[in-house]
Amino acid sequence: MSAEVTQQVEPVVAARPERRRPPIGPLLLWGAAAIPFLLALAEAYRSPRLNFADFWGILARISTPEGALKPAELFVLHNDHPAVLVGLVFWVNGTFFGGTNHGLGFASVGLVAVMFAAMVTMLPRSLTAVQRGAAALGLSALLFSSTATEYFGIGMSGMHWLLGIVPAVVALAFAHRGLTVPAVLFAVIGSMGHGAAFPVWIALAAVAWLRRDALWRVLLPIGLGAVTFVLWLLPARPPGFPAPMLLGADTYLGSGLAMLGQIWSAKDLDLAFVAGAATVGLVVVLFAGAVRERRVLADRVPQAGWFGVALLALLVAVMIGLSRGHYGAADGLSPRYAMVALVGAAAVLVLLLSRGPRQLTARAVPLVVVVGLATFAVGNGQAMAVREKYPTQPVLAVAMRVEATGQMSRMMANPAVLPVLRSMGVYPFTDDFTLGCGGPELGSRVDLASAKQLDLPAYGGGLTTGAVEAGPVVGDAQISGWAVVDGRAADCVLVVDQAGEVVGGGAVGVPRGDIMQFTRATGRAGWVAVAKPGTQDGVVLVLAGGVLYRVPELG
Repeated sequence: MSAEVTQQVEPVVAARPERRRPPIGPLLLWGAAAIPFLLALAEAYRSPRLNFADFWGILARISTPEGALKPAELFVLHNDHPAVLVGLVFWVNGTFFGGTNHGLGFASVGLVAVMFAAMVTMLPRSLTAVQRGAAALGLSALLFSSTATEYFGIGMSGMHWLLGIVPAVVALAFAHRGLTVPAVLFAVIGSMGHGAAFPVWIALAAVAWLRRDALWRVLLPIGLGAVTFVLWLLPARPPGFPAPMLLGADTYLGSGLAMLGQIWSAKDLDLAFVAGAATVGLVVVLFAGAVRERRVLADRVPQAGWFGVALLALLVAVMIGLSRGHYGAADGLSPRYAMVALVGAAAVLVLLLSRGPRQLTARAVPLVVVVGLATFAVGNGQAMAVREKYPTQPVLAVAMRVEATGQMSRMMANPAVLPVLRSMGVYPFTDDFTLGCGGPELGSRVDLASAKQLDLPAYGGGLTTGAVEAGPVVGDAQISGWAVVDGRAADCVLVVDQAGEVVGGGAVGVPRGDIMQFTRATGRAGWVAVAKPGTQDGVVLVLAGGVLYRVPELG
């Protein structure tokens, strides 16, 4: 009997396909791109609550004393620039959001984020995942650079420029895809925001030409740009005055180049000239290659939108050189122009990553890291110049409350805005306004006899000392000095009259590194104050640890 052999057949299970994990490198680069954005938010958060300069003048012009909007005033040029959107944003901020600098600063960060997103949509498809991540990091590091601190820390400045630049870049992003109608719409919006958007019409035509679009898509922006220019010429302007210096073609050229190169110049004018000229040279070389590609290959240029962005920055530099050069070439270093230079640098960076030599494109990450770190570090000078304005801003709040119109004017705030602020309930005309002393406020009384006397400073002296350096202590004048108690800055500063009534106050913690040269005290010992008009023979008091100290006058 033969043995039966049984064969067991096991079921065959189909192998599951392995999931491909996304490469970690690009994810890290995209994650790192969030860091500059967060730093910009932090800058807006740390900035003063009270607004600056042009905010007050524009709000006074476009509002009735009761706080209602005067629409016709929106179409009045401000410093030769359209201010339709700026005025509307300032009025909305004052009416619904307390008129704070914080609100405008956060809005500026948001606008730059919109511009960043628009640029990301234009990144060439030819870039690898690593190159795209590197490009995103580079764009973020440039657009949210410390060089742009004025836009985030002084929100009104950010609104002025970004309401023109951001819609212009968004328009170019639409044109990059051949979407002419939305591109034109955003170009119109930008042209109502700021004069920095005017060159976008030429840039839109250049993008359409590089894309080999239909002729009407090239001619339409040129025609609308001409109409925009004519409309800009219509409003009446104040009479001009002769330039404050003897000028030449080199002055105007230098002003434009300095604007483009300021982000890598550390506020050195000659270095800004060289950096600006190098930027122009790179754009010209890259653009010449694109023109050759369009003519020889008879094909669209895939980076057309980026050439439009670069052209926008160059043309704005020409505008600034011609319009501001009569103040000298150094005017091009002003931080209010920084975003134009940063946008131009962003375009050059992406063009180099997508059209540059292989030795460069293959090292996208090191290139971006170097550019980003260098730009952030070099921008420290611009950032510090902005932050120096933060500590003394509370003085303006006190000046507004006591109607010290002279001090308001010295701090570039139009006194005509006071009725508007009261009607709108804009800070400092709010219930939470305080001098920061945790007790004494404007109109209250203190016992002068109970105040301890601070000693005048002496070289190598003690840690409790102070002085009124700039006086006299009278109304509607800037009063300044310093005070330390046990080596620390005072908690608040008060100005009282001879009867002990609190008639003023101001800011403490003002940087005074010079004080550390002859005392072993904090470098934030400075204070600045103002008192209501009519005050005579006032007394400056500081509060520290709940104790009042009388600050002596020098001399």
